[in-house]
Amino acid sequence: MRATILPLLLFASAGPAMAADTNPLHLSASVSASTSTVINDMVFNKPQFGADVSGWYGHSSFGASIASAYSGSNGTDHQDKYFVAYDQKLTPFNVKYQVTLKTYPGTREGLTDSGVDYAVTASQSVDGINYAFGMDYTGEDYATTRKSYGFNVSLGHSFAPKLSGWLSISHHHQFGSVDYTNTNLGLYYSLNSKMGVSTSINNWHAYAAWGRDNPSLSISLSRRL
Repeated sequence: MRATILPLLLFASAGPAMAADTNPLHLSASVSASTSTVINDMVFNKPQFGADVSGWYGHSSFGASIASAYSGSNGTDHQDKYFVAYDQKLTPFNVKYQVTLKTYPGTREGLTDSGVDYAVTASQSVDGINYAFGMDYTGEDYATTRKSYGFNVSLGHSFAPKLSGWLSISHHHQFGSVDYTNTNLGLYYSLNSKMGVSTSINNWHAYAAWGRDNPSLSISLSRRL
């Protein structure tokens, strides 16, 4: 499922992070569900479920997306993600560096069962709109030829004290596989100072003869711990 972590800043697929308070250490958790997902160029049109745990301290952040389950050929495959990141202020931009380890428990013998993604994103807020642009590179991922690089752009805006929204578009070129584009449109509503709910529509499009749009609907409930 596409939650996760993944667009790399406030307005990610699972929704923007809740505003930080004066506590120097922040932890949050979320549970989410989506109507379908795409992993490794395979479309799974079944409800998906996942759980995320993340934290941040000062300019550093870390997190994990555990058991974002989907039904593979043996019914047990899923993708887990673990990331560390660092935010740096480079006037007039905020720059975020992130490294993500992805693992695929249950991968059939002969295929790579993990991958590492390196990403950098620059963002800036102008007149109440958050603009972000990012680049990423993934080494061997799932199959030994599945190296890729990509670009993503996103816009975020608060419409009311408790309501914000985002639009993000990412395009990836894969060596040994097809290029694809993800488009994500979503809303986040703050229920209170510690809890919020987000919903988004994600569309995955592969540039191949067999490619077709694969829209999915996701909902996520997050809470500051």
